[in-house]
Amino acid sequence: MLKKFFLFFVSIGIIYLVVHRLSSENVESQTFFANVRSHNLRTFVPSRLPKNINYSKHTHPLILFVAASDNQISEDARLVISVVQSLRLAAHPLNLVPFFSQVHRLIRAKLFQMVIFGNFLIYFSPPAVVKLALDDYCNANRVVFIAFFQNAHTLRGTPGNDDFAVVDPSYPLLLRRFAPSSSPKGFFLSRESDVLYVARGGQADERDLMDQLPPCRDWQRNYSRCFPLRRDGYPQLLSDVTASVRHFVHLLPDFISVLNRSCVSEESIREEYQKWRRSWAALVPRNSGDADAFQTVAFTQVPLGQGTQLERRSCAFTECSINGTVGCDSEAIYQSLVLKDMGKFDGIERLLFAYRPLQHWSTSLLLNDAIHHFFEDSAVLEYDLGLLRYVHIDIDDVFVASRGDRMTPADVENLVETQNRWRRHFMPGFTFHMGFSGMFFLLGNPQEQLGDEALIQYRHQFKWFCHTYSHLQPHLLSPSELLQQFKLNKQFAEEKDLPIVDGYAVAPHHSGVYPVIPHLYTAWKEVWNINVTTTEGYPKLFPPHSRRGFHYQGVQVLPRQVCGVYTSTMLLNSYPGGVERLDGMAFGGDLFDTLLFRPVNLYMTHYGNYAQDRLALYVFERVFAFLRGWTRLKVQWAPIWRLMEYHLAFNPTERASAPTSMPVHSDPCVNPRHEAIWFPAACISSERRLPAAIIVGPQKTGTTALLAFMAMHPNLQPNRFLSHSPYEEVQFFSNSTIYSKGVAFYNDQFYSPVTGINFEKSATYFDSSLAVVRMAALLPKAKIIVLLRDPMLRAHSWYQHQRAHKVPVALNFTFTEVLNASSLDEAMAIATAAASSSFNAKHLAAQLYQLHLKCVEPSVYATHFRHWLHHYRANRILLVDVERLESDPAEVLRDVQEFLNVSTFIDYSKLLVWSERKGYYCARGGPYPKARQLLKRNGLSRDQWCLSESKGRSYNHSLPSATNRSTPFAESNRQLASLILQYPFWRPSRSHSATDLLPRWLRDL
Repeated sequence: MLKKFFLFFVSIGIIYLVVHRLSSENVESQTFFANVRSHNLRTFVPSRLPKNINYSKHTHPLILFVAASDNQISEDARLVISVVQSLRLAAHPLNLVPFFSQVHRLIRAKLFQMVIFGNFLIYFSPPAVVKLALDDYCNANRVVFIAFFQNAHTLRGTPGNDDFAVVDPSYPLLLRRFAPSSSPKGFFLSRESDVLYVARGGQADERDLMDQLPPCRDWQRNYSRCFPLRRDGYPQLLSDVTASVRHFVHLLPDFISVLNRSCVSEESIREEYQKWRRSWAALVPRNSGDADAFQTVAFTQVPLGQGTQLERRSCAFTECSINGTVGCDSEAIYQSLVLKDMGKFDGIERLLFAYRPLQHWSTSLLLNDAIHHFFEDSAVLEYDLGLLRYVHIDIDDVFVASRGDRMTPADVENLVETQNRWRRHFMPGFTFHMGFSGMFFLLGNPQEQLGDEALIQYRHQFKWFCHTYSHLQPHLLSPSELLQQFKLNKQFAEEKDLPIVDGYAVAPHHSGVYPVIPHLYTAWKEVWNINVTTTEGYPKLFPPHSRRGFHYQGVQVLPRQVCGVYTSTMLLNSYPGGVERLDGMAFGGDLFDTLLFRPVNLYMTHYGNYAQDRLALYVFERVFAFLRGWTRLKVQWAPIWRLMEYHLAFNPTERASAPTSMPVHSDPCVNPRHEAIWFPAACISSERRLPAAIIVGPQKTGTTALLAFMAMHPNLQPNRFLSHSPYEEVQFFSNSTIYSKGVAFYNDQFYSPVTGINFEKSATYFDSSLAVVRMAALLPKAKIIVLLRDPMLRAHSWYQHQRAHKVPVALNFTFTEVLNASSLDEAMAIATAAASSSFNAKHLAAQLYQLHLKCVEPSVYATHFRHWLHHYRANRILLVDVERLESDPAEVLRDVQEFLNVSTFIDYSKLLVWSERKGYYCARGGPYPKARQLLKRNGLSRDQWCLSESKGRSYNHSLPSATNRSTPFAESNRQLASLILQYPFWRPSRSHSATDLLPRWLRDL
């Protein structure tokens, strides 16, 4: 019996050791090495030209991108633009014809310092006078070119060898084309090129180029090979629909083209692959002596061919027997795939790719290095990313996965071992962070329950942070329910002795973080004292380079990255797109790009991604290996509070002290991802109350009168008025305290729009640069109403308004003195004469200067209009001449009704009457409930309803003779007139020309 028990336990031990061994082998297989090795080939290094330092620089230059065709922006173009924007540079895409027609205007503006051609052949195609002007500008301003080659098959071959094509008779390069049957071998990065910065020179992938298929990116839609590899379920959905309707598809003729997209045939993929193979080319000097004008960045080994002198010509190497290049086989020929034109030919430096952007994974890496190389000494990059990349990995939803998808003890041990290995080899201190929901503890099958226990056993190996106890999303919970969820999870953490990371939490599905739900932040502070969180969705999930952070209610929100694995992706054989898709993300694809372009990366993964096939570890092992092989980047780890500081060092506008640190609210109902984590009933039509029109000011131009008169209209519904400040104005976009209350608060300021068009008036919006950005994000289609009053009269009216409110500085100084206080020094000089002491003078000077700004700045209309025109189309802006509003309000309101396209048109000449006593127009036929406290019964005429006594004060606007009415505003007025005539502002049907829009006080300029 004892012997049987002994054999039984030995058997169990052997089984355990075998399983553990297999598990270990699985782990070791994840220690992946990319297809890269070092080479010892030394490329030819030409002499350099001295740098020209005498050229004009622009701190925020445009990078012009000239598309390869006149069609819509291609996916190749999209990759290039994405790289440029990832470096926080402005990309201005132009199609071919607009580029040629706008070259002279762009040259006069002197804003661009780089031109990227989607197809280098375009550069040689404009009229001679256009090309000459472009070349002269580029030489004078050190503008550089980056260019790719496309449609090489259209070039004429050289005499005697059709594989070589002349790029242009004026340019000393030939393009060598390869037949699909003669593939170049290997992709080599030069050891000597000074272009390479992040890229590790001297590395090579020695496989045939035609075996180095590029990664498919999330946003690619036009390539047959990539369509079935999409991460979303669209290809499968179309396939399912096709199968369902195949028997009666003849009844849906308009649907056939859509259904055909689901059937990506092997033939179409094969044709696309052959086209890709035919696209490979190399760059060679036209004459042997031209090689000195080029520096090779990347090269390949080309077929020997017939061994002619032309076939052996290279910018990468001279003959091996002459220069003694180490490792160079005399029978091997190496030619350039990417090279730098040193500028010796015509003074213009260029980086030329022999392939198109999506031809090879290296484009984003080399394009990044090229931009850094050309701009490194011109101070136009917002910051230098450097070579350090910080990585933080969260494991969300711990204990939450369903049975069969949870971690077992072997998975937990593998996780600990991987963490320790990363710490030893390249990320000292690295620690996985575990986001837990305690309610799901021990809810798996028996083996998974042991996995939960193993996590608790190894709990001190990790850091832990809070979700909600039951993983419910904050937007589905009341404030009290959310508090209870956090308290229950905290109780669970205390019972299990979890080492909680100080001040850090993540909301389930990022609900409540953005779109902002204020009570989430309040509950976080109360229970956990949270000061850092992350989200992937601000301002939107894609493209990744657009993700930003913000600061809200004492919590710093950092942008979160995705790595391609989610709660629905557990097994490699069922991963959308399969192993090819997942490997592509790491091998130069989307995941690689996040590490390339972001110095701080906080990644989201999920509990189930570390069970079964452990896909999270699979993809991270591969991207880390790829980074080590092809780049000089060093991956590091740091605690979350230090990562926050590193992130803010690169993004200072997100610091709490910055005026731009608050989140910019968008409409959750127009983004499906945001709607999914927004209040469930908020997006039904009866609850969507956001305004369609806004009177933006400026102040002291009659905005309240216009609001009151518009509120008389049966189809126009103003916001809710308050009995206290800000009274009839919402001031949501200009007042950060009010703005912090969020979209739901702003929506609640309006009534149901079933009765007409919602609108509001806040005169503080017009001259607020923050207001226009915020408004455009939330109300991009709103119609804007701007009132234009003589700027000097507006300034004087504000001055008199301050005097009426007994503001001391307005009582102590004349209007002329206020206008003259155009700087703190000027204000100090004026205040000194009036002050009794130096202390008083300094205090008075600050107040005087602020009053000057409030009088003058809102009246500099042209400056503010440029902000509005940057975010809104001119045809959505109505200009109201205040003199017309004062003299003939019925005519102005006729224009307003036409502008807003109201369903019921009313004649205001029958509703408005001149009041001699008030000195302005009043309403008759009241009361008007929607105007509420704005229109009050005139005591002397019971049928008149007028603005309150505080509105429409009669000031003496006969300015002192010492005040020159045009001096502070003359230039701005000229610019305003030019803007009105230049931009297509909305015009009423009665208008005959744009000059009709010029206010009367502006027509004399």
